[in-house]
Amino acid sequence: MRALWMLIKFILVLAIVVVGAMFAMENNQLVEVDFIVLQSLTMSLGLWLMIFLTAGCLLGLLASSVLITYYRRQLARALKKD
Repeated sequence: MRALWMLIKFILVLAIVVVGAMFAMENNQLVEVDFIVLQSLTMSLGLWLMIFLTAGCLLGLLASSVLITYYRRQLARALKKD
């Protein structure tokens, strides 16, 4: 059963990588992103979008992990009092 889940996860990750690669290849216009204090390199639009999507997902995971840790500590304290 565990091997089946590993296979499903592998296929899912592979599909996401393939779709991401196709997305990056279709959006090949060169763009330059201007941040407030610095100017970025010129890269394809698809690559920039994938970078910002990854950064947003990582920031979302970080924010949610902070909240989960906070609530777990509160739960542990509440269970300890009983």
